[in-house]
Amino acid sequence: MADEDPDDPGSTLVRSGKSALTFTEMATFVRDLEARPTVRLLDDLPGLMALPDAKYNLVVLVLRKKTRPGGTERSAILERLLQLKSAEDPAVRARVQAFLDRPE
Repeated sequence: MADEDPDDPGSTLVRSGKSALTFTEMATFVRDLEARPTVRLLDDLPGLMALPDAKYNLVVLVLRKKTRPGGTERSAILERLLQLKSAEDPAVRARVQAFLDRPE
């Protein structure tokens, strides 16, 4: 896994988000997302921002918690999202902009 491209949308977390269909699977995805080490979460953001709508909304809920004022991960996540404003995927760019327009 160490050889994976950090922007690879095929990370384990992103794959589990894509494949989550049941409530239990989605709850597990959210728990994994909440527990993800910051460095790995930052690497996964491009793929997470490209998930289908329902799963993307779960990602947003977790990111909003992590980017609350005073949050330890806030600045790193917002900085990575700023970088993603120039992503190739127009859907990712739009979602990033929407999140940044209302980060709290």
